[in-house]
Amino acid sequence: MNDTVFTMRSTPYKFGVGVSEEIAEDLRALGLRRVLVVTDADVLATGIPGKAMALLERSGIEHTLYDRVQVEPTDVAVKAAIEFAQGFGGDGFLAIGGGSAMDTAKIMNLYTTYPAPFLDYFNAPIGGGKPVPGPLKPLVCLPTTAGTSAENTSVAVIDMTELQLKTGISHQYLRASLGVLDPLNTVSVPPMVTACSGVDVLTHAVESYTSRSYD
Repeated sequence: MNDTVFTMRSTPYKFGVGVSEEIAEDLRALGLRRVLVVTDADVLATGIPGKAMALLERSGIEHTLYDRVQVEPTDVAVKAAIEFAQGFGGDGFLAIGGGSAMDTAKIMNLYTTYPAPFLDYFNAPIGGGKPVPGPLKPLVCLPTTAGTSAENTSVAVIDMTELQLKTGISHQYLRASLGVLDPLNTVSVPPMVTACSGVDVLTHAVESYTSRSYD
């Protein structure tokens, strides 16, 4: 007999039109007073991170912006992001954007909470497969797309430049503390990105039927 037991875990969610307006209260509820806002240049240009940071400013939450997230992040880009986060030394993270911003924030959170050689936590055989030692700092995600659901996954994936492959870190402690889903944040997304996000959802669903059974 094979073991067929599995466990379902999920990020707590807030969903609703305009719920982004409550982001400062959400961060305060998690005890955050000094937050690193993580996004990329294209999302920054939409004004969504700026509105969020204005709310933090009015609530007295100290914050710094990191807007150099790379789409489909590489190991080089992520190492730079970790170094920035280590210099800031905040007590939590706010990721705004798509899966690239959220995955980068997860890895920043891990390596600032439990510093280690870069490959230690990545999946074997590429990395050392070292388990995450314990809970991380609070991470709140404010998605601007509806495809990857990276705010609810326990995985962060990056491109390894020299090896020319993708690998990642997988552990339940990587999962975000809160996902804030505001449909208004998707309004400025280009039509092609909206379409690709829908195909992404469909592809993940199809995989459920086409993947080999594993128990």
